[in-house]
Amino acid sequence: MAYQTVLYEVADEVATITLNRPAKMNAFTATMGQEIGETMLRADADPDVRVIILTGAGDRAFCAGADIGGFARDIKAREGEGEGEFSERRRMTVSLPVLMRDLSKPTIAAINGYALGVGLTMTLLCDVRVASENAKLGVIFGRVGLMSELGSTYLMPRLIGLSRTAEMMLTGRQYSAQECLAMGLLSRVAPAGQVMQAAREIAGEMLQCSPTSLALTRRALYEGLDGTLETASTIEGFALEKCYVSAEHKEYVAAFMEKRKPNFSKLRKS
Repeated sequence: MAYQTVLYEVADEVATITLNRPAKMNAFTATMGQEIGETMLRADADPDVRVIILTGAGDRAFCAGADIGGFARDIKAREGEGEGEFSERRRMTVSLPVLMRDLSKPTIAAINGYALGVGLTMTLLCDVRVASENAKLGVIFGRVGLMSELGSTYLMPRLIGLSRTAEMMLTGRQYSAQECLAMGLLSRVAPAGQVMQAAREIAGEMLQCSPTSLALTRRALYEGLDGTLETASTIEGFALEKCYVSAEHKEYVAAFMEKRKPNFSKLRKS
């Protein structure tokens, strides 16, 4: 299946979704948002995929923000001069965070350059974020007369705290990858040109884990954002019961006793 604004590739149980508008620094459009959602769901439904990586084409930008041309068309549409995409974009900004939260497979954002505005907030929807050492990240909405979206006012304070979030959102300043690593927005910074290698290394570690365990752990983590200790314990107990009776747990125990590595892939094919 061909897409207008993204590339989709599967290799070694990892799906890579690449924002593919390098001439425009992968500027975001409503079509891109729709295709991100479509490819995420496609990867989640594919039994040959266990981890999803989101990155950008080229070496300049992951996504330098929204396409300003789209904003210009929106303004004209509001003034009765043509059609804009603001309604479609608004629907996407509400639906994509929920779609990403409800995935059963882990997601990694490999930030290979500028990640500004929506280019940053979309990475908050991924479970893990790694960036190139030359990346610049900024919540720049205030500087273009807008405000942050994609659930970022909910997610970012929970990731880095209210004070750091307020500084990023209320100044619109661009931050270095090292600054973002120090505040906890990133889990790793890779040398220039090696961010995909770093993302694949993390994906490789995830592939050593049980798919059922990964899915249930993701669910528990996101449920825990608003829960209590009691609800977390209840969810963990439910998930553990599922894990105890899973074929994957049985395979791990058998592999341990037989002094070999567990093969979770064979379970999907049997």
